[in-house]
Amino acid sequence: MEEQSPINFWGIGAQKAGTSWLYYNLTKTPGFVIPPVKEMHYFDRDTKYPSPNTLSKTRARDRITSFAYLKKAARSITSTIVKGKFKNLPFTLKWFFSDYSDEWYISVFAPLKGIKGEITPSYSMLNKQDISRMHAMAPDAKLILMLRNPIDRAWSHFRHTKKGIKGFKLENVNEDDIIAFMQSEGQELRSDYVRTISNFTSVFPKEKLLIGFFDAIMDSPEQLLKEVVHFLSSKNEFEEELKKSRNTNDSAINKVVNKSIELDCPPTVLTFLKEKYHDMSLDLANLYGGYFNKWYFETYNKTSENEDNRLFPTIIIP
Repeated sequence: MEEQSPINFWGIGAQKAGTSWLYYNLTKTPGFVIPPVKEMHYFDRDTKYPSPNTLSKTRARDRITSFAYLKKAARSITSTIVKGKFKNLPFTLKWFFSDYSDEWYISVFAPLKGIKGEITPSYSMLNKQDISRMHAMAPDAKLILMLRNPIDRAWSHFRHTKKGIKGFKLENVNEDDIIAFMQSEGQELRSDYVRTISNFTSVFPKEKLLIGFFDAIMDSPEQLLKEVVHFLSSKNEFEEELKKSRNTNDSAINKVVNKSIELDCPPTVLTFLKEKYHDMSLDLANLYGGYFNKWYFETYNKTSENEDNRLFPTIIIP
């Protein structure tokens, strides 16, 4: 990738499909540079998206009137200093006390040297207009979309929302409320893989999008990371550096990152999700085979029309 490009890649999702694993490992891969915050949420900062919207107020003076915001900024700055991460201090100050704009966003990456990008799973929800903004900013950028069986992703998403509730138990929740969550815009958009793929490939060339599979983190993590690195760099030298780094830090690639709490999906909810995602699962299996076939067979005990059952860690849409 040419050095003058402001941004070389974006991780666009999906939430609870291995993006934290990807972030963790790319930050440890020689030649890759990612800002010291996962999920910048810049392109989904508009309140029309069911996202954290942490950057929704464009002007710094509108944000610093909030005591909670100043407290968060002070805590982050203090943590950066206490941990001795002084090289991250300029970013932290820019993050909290700048007016946000496309020029500001590009300026975050401008001083970085190497293959640079960021990973925000909520970008999977973007409409074509905001994807076009991304393309205008960095037309040569590549995209990584991590996918997971949509039923498992949806249930993990629900569990993740309960992670901060001490002693949370399913018996304290009405199953109708769980199903209402599964029908919420934020959940549905994050699990609508066909929409995400269609929206991004209608703006970016198909060959710029690499799909990686959550299952491969368990099945073949080193190969998954190798294929991502090769796709983003297209240079063997990075793969050699990657191999060297793995010899000294083998635990990184097997690390479980941002794991949701353990809860069994209630049978009623599972039945609802199976019905909800049957058609999409079958369409993806028919189109691409591989892990999509595996998901469809494991979930519905049926086979698709596509006989390709090879489990590649990544694929590029043909």
